[in-house]
Amino acid sequence: MEQAILDKRARAPLLPTLVGAGVPSLTGWGEVVSDFSSAVNIRHSRGLLVSLVGDPRAMTYLSVCVPALFRNQKKRLVPGDRIRFDGHRMVTEDFVLDFPGRPTWQGTLSLKDVREFDASKVSLLKEALLLKGRAGGFLGLLRGDGNNNPFVDKAIQVLHGVQKAPSQAARLEVLSGLVGLGPGSTPSGDDFITGVLLGEEALKLLLSTEAKAVADRREPMIPCSKDKEDLWLAINRTSDAGKTLLWQALQGHFPQYLIETVRAVSEAKEKKEIADVVERAVSRGATSGTDALTGFLFSTEGRL
Repeated sequence: MEQAILDKRARAPLLPTLVGAGVPSLTGWGEVVSDFSSAVNIRHSRGLLVSLVGDPRAMTYLSVCVPALFRNQKKRLVPGDRIRFDGHRMVTEDFVLDFPGRPTWQGTLSLKDVREFDASKVSLLKEALLLKGRAGGFLGLLRGDGNNNPFVDKAIQVLHGVQKAPSQAARLEVLSGLVGLGPGSTPSGDDFITGVLLGEEALKLLLSTEAKAVADRREPMIPCSKDKEDLWLAINRTSDAGKTLLWQALQGHFPQYLIETVRAVSEAKEKKEIADVVERAVSRGATSGTDALTGFLFSTEGRL
């Protein structure tokens, strides 16, 4: 009955400027759970958050950039509104978002993004993050102490276990203990793991055939294969935001701000440029940017 009512209503179309490549794969129903001045979050029935955003810099694999929505107050969505996902479009009571023919956004790293990334850039990134990073999340991991933060103390224990694990499967099982750990709508552990996965993607792109042979003998922190089953199972115990972030990262898709940060650090010619890039990144969420970059460093430090 609800679908029939929606189908009968006349709605104005809104054309997105960018469509996250994962959104057209969704069908069924969703409900608006939060709205802000330039973003609306919709919880799909699969427990994933789909975001309508006004700024392309806020894009993810599960976002739709539609600036017109935020310019027209009459079309604003509010918590509780129902949304139908039809694959090629999203339908609300007042408007339709049509996807066919619109540019898509993948959220994947390319070699161009990391071409100039090397050990010196990793060192400068760490230095800048220690200076600019926000306390309260996992920044203490870089300092090697918890600073009375029980989440960091727990994370240190988990990561020691990861480093001692005898196999890739065991390493993944131990690392999954970080899922859902820490404060924030996206828990710090989820942001950290996303950063680790981002680092693994960067290393895959950077390493030459000879270097890859060396890296293969050392075994990656997170194998880039279907052996991520423990992490896939673990994402169901975190928040919707954390699950959504990890669901994307486990498939090699990352938020725009992280891809832009890696690209900008790679291309930076001066130390100050990297400091400025890090300062922008750590402004993401309460500690999300800091935690993700901490994970990225954990993955890449000493491996370039």
